[in-house]
Amino acid sequence: MYFNTMFQQTIIYSLLYERRKKIDEIACFNNIQLQDFDTLTAIINSIELDDLNLERKLEQTELNIVAILDGTVRGFTNDDVNSVKKIHEYFKIKKEQFSFFKKDRLERELRLKNEFSCNHDLARKIIHHLNSDDKDFVARYNAYVNFHYDIEEPLAEITLRKWENQLTKPDEYHQGCKFKFLVHAIGGTDTETALQNAKSHPIISTSLITDEFQGTYRNSKFGFVYQPNLKNVLLISSSDCYANDLPFCQSISAEFFSLTDIPLGPDKYLQYNAIKTCKTMHIEEIENDSKRTQKCGIEDVKGTDAYNEVVLLNDPSTNPIAVFLLKTENEWSVSQANELSTRLKLPLLRI
Repeated sequence: MYFNTMFQQTIIYSLLYERRKKIDEIACFNNIQLQDFDTLTAIINSIELDDLNLERKLEQTELNIVAILDGTVRGFTNDDVNSVKKIHEYFKIKKEQFSFFKKDRLERELRLKNEFSCNHDLARKIIHHLNSDDKDFVARYNAYVNFHYDIEEPLAEITLRKWENQLTKPDEYHQGCKFKFLVHAIGGTDTETALQNAKSHPIISTSLITDEFQGTYRNSKFGFVYQPNLKNVLLISSSDCYANDLPFCQSISAEFFSLTDIPLGPDKYLQYNAIKTCKTMHIEEIENDSKRTQKCGIEDVKGTDAYNEVVLLNDPSTNPIAVFLLKTENEWSVSQANELSTRLKLPLLRI
């Protein structure tokens, strides 16, 4: 969490500094004139206060909270429900805070435009607007940090505990019985490459499969089984959230920056834009969406709708706990699954 917040803070201050430099260049060149108003406001507005990904995350988080409070999802203790009630009160306060920043900017810009028409002391007026905008961004960052500490992490601790409890333990699985596993599907590669990929990437893309649906990436029939927890779960989505397609960006621009970006290292971060993507998604919601997808007969090998996605931080403590093998007549898949199981000394779960 410390690295996450420091990452966001560093990027925000960097973007604000670059913006101020551009305005300083104009001010030094011609001492700011009336005709510079549109250019100056465009520079200030180049860092968006409209953060669509953040708004989607807030929306999904609220849905996850309400689902517990209205009984849509069950299986939580009375202490859990009481904790969620308190979290919801915090959430409503934070949600209002995020909307204030955009409203303040619009009102401030209207006042600035009227003041600029007087053609007097323009530099002081634009700097005042810039300083206020800087404060708004820092305030939004602080509101998001508080959202993490007061809302998302406490809620995730409750919802992910239920994930852990509902997933089938490898030593309790019996072929032909009901099950729930979180799996990383492997397809089109040899055992050695699969082993390297399992630890070389900063994230691991997994999917929830059960006895009722087994949609996996590229319809792969074998792979690793993982155990999710509060520390390693980054994202949960009822469909493909494209973590493998667009996981890493080497530079950060104001145009695309969002507070929801997840740092994976000093020069890498994870972007996501799926509407239903959140760390606190309920296991029931993922199951129900997957069942509906399977009933529709979707067999898209690219997988945007054929499977769900749970993205894990691939840290040293995140390791496979078993190898799974779906029913198949493909001898290569059977051979690869057996080899993985043998080399890693992991149980092979034939499903």
